[in-house]
Amino acid sequence: MESTHRIPARRLAWLRGELAQWQAEGIVDAGTAERIASRYVLGRRLSLERLVLLLGGGFLGIGLIWLVSANLDQVSPMARFAGITLVWIAAAVIGEVLSHPGGKQAARLITVLASGGVIFQAAQSLQVPAYTSSLLGVWAGGALAYAYATGAAGPLVVALLLGSAWYGWLVGEQADGAAAVAVSLLAAGAVALSAAVLHERGGLPGFAPPWRLTGVVLALSGLFVAVFPGVGQDDMFGSAALWSGLAAAAVAGGAALVFGDANGRREVLAVAIMIGVALLLVVWSPGGQYGNSGGFSAAQTTRAVAGTLVYILAASWFASVAARRDLSYLVYLATAALVVFVTAQSFAVFQPLLAGAALFLVLGVVFIITGMLVEYGRRRLMEATR
Repeated sequence: MESTHRIPARRLAWLRGELAQWQAEGIVDAGTAERIASRYVLGRRLSLERLVLLLGGGFLGIGLIWLVSANLDQVSPMARFAGITLVWIAAAVIGEVLSHPGGKQAARLITVLASGGVIFQAAQSLQVPAYTSSLLGVWAGGALAYAYATGAAGPLVVALLLGSAWYGWLVGEQADGAAAVAVSLLAAGAVALSAAVLHERGGLPGFAPPWRLTGVVLALSGLFVAVFPGVGQDDMFGSAALWSGLAAAAVAGGAALVFGDANGRREVLAVAIMIGVALLLVVWSPGGQYGNSGGFSAAQTTRAVAGTLVYILAASWFASVAARRDLSYLVYLATAALVVFVTAQSFAVFQPLLAGAALFLVLGVVFIITGMLVEYGRRRLMEATR
């Protein structure tokens, strides 16, 4: 049975125009052209109605958690646990029996958010400390399992957000300093990007975009921290969570290299290179104090320049991948990340040398020039991939 692919309207119109031209030139007959066209349909966009329902479901779920936490002293623990559990079960049932697509997605979103209330309320009843990463990890794991059980992208997005927060929190508990968090975010990004590649080649291709978006955000965030001046290795290598993340990245990346296509393999290899470069940068920590009145030393300046070039190359790579896959939102994300990084890096470089109005004047010029150049590059990149 032939699979159906959802593509943007611009590409669908281009495909139909090409098929008509091929048919006119005798390259394909009418039957072949029709079979090819039938494999591609217009991708669904988020309608206003569905957006309102999703926002309503999100607000309702957050409101339920807030309501329970704000009235802890007025309601008995058993009543709180029973109430949030009933809401969770009711939302889960409604999410499966409701036929309206938007309502179904909203109910599933409430289910995921309410499950967090159930977990934290149960933990309080069992006198488990709430201010640890473990409860957030349980919530993320349950949301991920629910997303795959229902095949719903909304719960997957929530699960990826929770999972990213949980892993960063866990690494922060085990290691002092920003270097471990930076490398861990890159490792988590490699896992997410590998998962996107595997989903494209296997089942649930609709899950690939959330995984890829998460991977790009995590990778760029980790690289942002790793290349920033003053980030040293500290005691990062004593973190079990960091080593676990690197091992998971190696396993997921290996699977993506074996089962992924050529484009997917390049994405996985690129993020693996980024992890290696980040490790070199955090180990390479020139001595001296950053940001003193005398400016940077030669070694510090060299590292700052190297880190800037690394981040520019990484953001440009993600932008080119997004443009090739016609993921305009990722192109904008990589563009915004590049502008923010260059501005922040400029502040770190010029702040020791300039003060007062001169500092803001220079930063303003850097921001404007960077924005213009990046926007020009983004337009040219999108035009080249059409």
